[in-house]
Amino acid sequence: MNSEEPEMHREQHHHHHHKRRRKGWTVTKVVLAILGVLIIAGGAFAAKVYTDVNQTAKTVYKSKGKTQNKRKVSEKVELNKKTPFSILLLGTDTGELGRTEKGRTDTMILATVNPTTKETNMLSIARDSRVPIVGYDQTAKINAAYAYGGIPMAVNTVQAFMNVPVDYYVLMNMKGLEQLVDAVNGVTVNNKFAFDIDQYHFDKGTIHLDGAHALYYSRMRYSDSEGDFGRQVRQQEIIKAVLKKATSLNLVTSYNKFLQILENNMQTNLTLQDVINIQQNYGDSMNFKTLQLKGTGQMIDGQSFQVMNPTEVSQMSTRLRQQLDLK
Repeated sequence: MNSEEPEMHREQHHHHHHKRRRKGWTVTKVVLAILGVLIIAGGAFAAKVYTDVNQTAKTVYKSKGKTQNKRKVSEKVELNKKTPFSILLLGTDTGELGRTEKGRTDTMILATVNPTTKETNMLSIARDSRVPIVGYDQTAKINAAYAYGGIPMAVNTVQAFMNVPVDYYVLMNMKGLEQLVDAVNGVTVNNKFAFDIDQYHFDKGTIHLDGAHALYYSRMRYSDSEGDFGRQVRQQEIIKAVLKKATSLNLVTSYNKFLQILENNMQTNLTLQDVINIQQNYGDSMNFKTLQLKGTGQMIDGQSFQVMNPTEVSQMSTRLRQQLDLK
């Protein structure tokens, strides 16, 4: 992406990894891609649709692997009994712009869903957060955990960092984001300020975005005074727009398109029955509370990190644990 080089030179001091993985993604699209789309299709139409959806669910299913269980036996998640649960939404910087490598999780959102409070807390975790990588015996940027050890290492690292159990995960790549936005015929967002990135221009105010524009809108951070934190807000904005749009579409004619996108770009440890249970029991919990942990930018060994305040991390941990009804 040489066309972005001038931007990068202006902010060269950030750190030397930018070239390789600037395209932070928007992950939560998945939630409703999976909750809304996958499932609305699942229960609403005939056996053929159910069979197709079930096949997709089996294709994208992949367990968390060897992860640490942070719940006591008495705290086990039972979706058919409306237990509050958490889901880690991961967006990789691969699958678009010619990238095929494993990549890093440039988007990490830890969501806690509580059907009693009817709230879903969405905590964006800064990708440059300096944390101990569980199982790798070193401190690094949290987005490297997936690159080093896949889903198990990413899950264990987030659990250790936040002291919150991760019950489910959804992993999606950038190509999936672009295709999902196009599949819902684009999304409308309220852009807080005008900016340009590569060949794209974004006006201030209410704008309609197709998939390609949504991808760039959600990954821009160099022109934002809030940097990565501003980008997190835009990511969550697109997520909510996709979720809202997906639930209002007539999926009878288009569900196959959604299933194909999910099969090609996503993996999760949610089964079809899990998704059905969530759709039936947690549908009124989609009142989103957007949360962020803002660290202090520091250069350490030639890399720029976000160093978190332990007190703020502890307070956020307490909030999420309370949302999960944990002590």
